[in-house]
Amino acid sequence: MGKLWIRQVKATRDDGTASIIDLAPGLNCVVGPSNTGKTRIAKTIAFACGGKDRPFTDKTGYTTAAVTFVTGRGEVTLSRSTKRGSSIEVASTDPNVESGTYSLNNKSKQPVNNLLIGLLGINPGRQVITNEAFNKVRFTWHAIEHILLVPESEIGRPDPSILLPRSSSAQSLTQNLSALLVLAQDENFDEATSRESASDRRARRRAVERYIYQQLDIIQARKIELERAEQQAAAEGATIEAYLAGLRAQLEDLQNQREHILAQDGELIATISHQTQELEGLEVAVEQRGTLITQYDADLARLDLQVQGMRHDRTHPHPDTCQFCHSRIETPPPTDEDIAAFEVEIARIQRLKQEATDDLDPLRQIAAELAADLRRNKQAHDQLLNQLTGSLDPATRAIQTQIDQLAAAQRIKAEYEQLAELERRFQKTLDGDDETSDPDAEKFKPREYFDGDFYYSMTRSVQDILEQAHFPGAQSASFDRQVFDIKIAGYAKAEEQGKGYCAFFNTVVVLAFHAFMNRRSPHAPGFVLIDTPLHGFDEGKNTPNTSMRAGLFEYFAEQAKDQQIIILENTDRTEGLKFTDQTCVIEFSKSKTQGRYGYLNDVYDVAEEEQA
Repeated sequence: MGKLWIRQVKATRDDGTASIIDLAPGLNCVVGPSNTGKTRIAKTIAFACGGKDRPFTDKTGYTTAAVTFVTGRGEVTLSRSTKRGSSIEVASTDPNVESGTYSLNNKSKQPVNNLLIGLLGINPGRQVITNEAFNKVRFTWHAIEHILLVPESEIGRPDPSILLPRSSSAQSLTQNLSALLVLAQDENFDEATSRESASDRRARRRAVERYIYQQLDIIQARKIELERAEQQAAAEGATIEAYLAGLRAQLEDLQNQREHILAQDGELIATISHQTQELEGLEVAVEQRGTLITQYDADLARLDLQVQGMRHDRTHPHPDTCQFCHSRIETPPPTDEDIAAFEVEIARIQRLKQEATDDLDPLRQIAAELAADLRRNKQAHDQLLNQLTGSLDPATRAIQTQIDQLAAAQRIKAEYEQLAELERRFQKTLDGDDETSDPDAEKFKPREYFDGDFYYSMTRSVQDILEQAHFPGAQSASFDRQVFDIKIAGYAKAEEQGKGYCAFFNTVVVLAFHAFMNRRSPHAPGFVLIDTPLHGFDEGKNTPNTSMRAGLFEYFAEQAKDQQIIILENTDRTEGLKFTDQTCVIEFSKSKTQGRYGYLNDVYDVAEEEQA
């Protein structure tokens, strides 16, 4: 019995009304007339797991699809609203699965894809090969969903193999088979290194061709420069080596001149810096002297005014009576000593002013001379810079460029010879004389990666199932390596028995593949759902005990000992079959008065509802 199985499928309305299908380990058969909603069960599971097709129409009133998986350590329920853009809500009792909201986008932080493949024991980020060059993409649930949930629309198809998606093509076949390898035998491609494909080799050759000819064009132009330099050297009676030596001597002389000028300029810059600081100090001193003289003038004017007032008071006494209170005011006139004290202060300030004035003129003279000297030094600095930038530097660069070009030209000459040889080799390649493709290069061939006994094991399983299902000529059946499908006596299933048998044979192939996984794979899903395995099947008038229908369902019960098998089938195709006591049978009556009408409670006449 596989560790993963489906315990419940549920559809819910907005008002809380729920339609529930309870399943069990082992064989589960959901039978009923057409249009009772059996296919909706498969669609509910697929939609809850991130499928695109809505399982309910708006008319039914059901808006939420849910499926509950039983794992080895608990239960995981996925619920999804049918509203556009809805995410998947997960409720888990399994400690390895986190409850929460999961996204349909595989690039999101919490994609439902990682949860689903994790239930199979496959790590997120597991990779599969996409082509013979070993290019890789991530393994996804969508890549293997078709062999876990086999819908009615797929079970009866004649091709491609039911083990491959309907959309499988020559371009996607490698990727599809790689996904089966991961699931069926835990093949690990994560460390596989990409190889170069034939188309990549052709593109590389075209790119190399363009590069070679571009380089040859560039080298040719530079070779002409070398020839011109050689001609110039010859005109001067020297070899190219002597010409280069002369240029290097000129360059050395220019560099010596430049170093001398830079040394001179360095001294000038130091002098200019010192003079600038000294001039700034002198200008501050001149400004201070001028401010001091101005202050002295103000003090002298104030003191002179006071002396004149005192002298006036002596000759013109003030009134000795207050004009308001008529009391007597004692205002003695200034004495000679008072006036003499002010005159002494005036004389002192005049002396200080004269000293400041005598000091100011020499300061101004020194500052003017220093400013003139500073201007001359700055002009000399500018002249040195002009000599460097306008004469020495351009001449140095010109000679250095000549030297570099000549040296490069000499290197190019050798390089040109190498590229010319490369061109000859490449031309041989174009002519087919030097084929670069490696016939022994390893190519990825997924069919060769299946276990050595895989094809034999699949053939034996197919024969055993057909024999138990009482299929005539069961031993003529085989599992073909090339088409990856069943063949009967060497013929395709549809050619040998008609299209009506395709659903029957596809069911046999799915069962055989699951039997192989149950024996070999750590990722064996533990469940499979097949919708209408007897679709379009007409076996004639065989008796029930020997009929292929009975034999097939007997095999269902046998394999269900190793995994859960869910069968959705019409009542008319299961009529007369006897189910074992271990089989969980869910029967729809399509009657409003007897039994359960169908999958969705209170939804009747499904055919008309779907047409609407």
